[in-house]
Amino acid sequence: MINDDFTSHDTAPRLLDELDLAIVHTLQLDARAPWTRVASAVGADSATVARRWEQMREERLAWLSCWPKAAQWESSTDLAMVLLEAHADIAAISALPWTLSIDETSAGVVALVATGAGLRSLAPRVRELAVTAGLGEAGIAPRMHVVSAVHAEDSMWRTGALDPRGQRLITKSLAGEPAIAPKRELVAELLEVMLEDPRMSAATLASRLGVSEATARRSVDRATASGRLGLGCDLAVPSAGLRRGAMLWARSSHLQLSASRAKSLPQAYRVLEIVGPAPLCLSVRAATLTALPELERSLGEDIQITDRWTVLSPRKRNGHLLDEWGRTIGQVPVRW
Repeated sequence: MINDDFTSHDTAPRLLDELDLAIVHTLQLDARAPWTRVASAVGADSATVARRWEQMREERLAWLSCWPKAAQWESSTDLAMVLLEAHADIAAISALPWTLSIDETSAGVVALVATGAGLRSLAPRVRELAVTAGLGEAGIAPRMHVVSAVHAEDSMWRTGALDPRGQRLITKSLAGEPAIAPKRELVAELLEVMLEDPRMSAATLASRLGVSEATARRSVDRATASGRLGLGCDLAVPSAGLRRGAMLWARSSHLQLSASRAKSLPQAYRVLEIVGPAPLCLSVRAATLTALPELERSLGEDIQITDRWTVLSPRKRNGHLLDEWGRTIGQVPVRW
């Protein structure tokens, strides 16, 4: 579902203030939190919070996401990072439901692709990616790596604007008993309906599914708590003052420790362990690229950065198509 042409927008997004960023942070923690609870968390009245959110949404600076997690499809999901030539057809490959993220970088176009059919299915999937990109098989650079572990993924990143009290208020409301996973068929139905509006009321959701409100509410809670359904909030990161990005490739003598330290960095939004000579791939955001040396030092002395790619423009994230300033311009439901 593309709401606009997949083209660039000349005007940079406005900077969001601390209240806007705190609202986004709250919805990152609980996308379906009532406005009254969001208001309590951010220290504002609910009318102001709802108005601020609607303005961000209309400007395409912030949006809600709903996506299937790996447990919905298979007990395991295989991922690969693929480097394509800079002239790859980004609009075409973005339309593929199994390209989870696409970034224009200084090294070329980087796509994270997924499959639930086993490692053997990655090769034909990557060939299809190259053909769709208009490159043919020769368009695939040698840097195609299988992902062996995901330590942090895009939806785990937070704006950091919500104070500890507000975070406790929201996370406390999410606490509960371990959830029994609903059937995959029910989760698939939830996905189809909630893609339209992840904050859809329980009454509307119940009507669409043909169940009671209590059942609808319980189904969403179980689907999210069991790891089959992801709900969250994303934003155009330049509007948070983070106009620069980089992918860092590294090796370490203590890989798990380095990965754990990397994912704890507030600048990190994706930490992957890959099969390759530099097995740690860390994606970060910052206000300026001059912040990279200090960020790298914070990773510890046991980590060696072997390569650095500048992220020129993220073009797809978690099913949402992005313009060159990171604003959402459409959506492709995530499937693999």
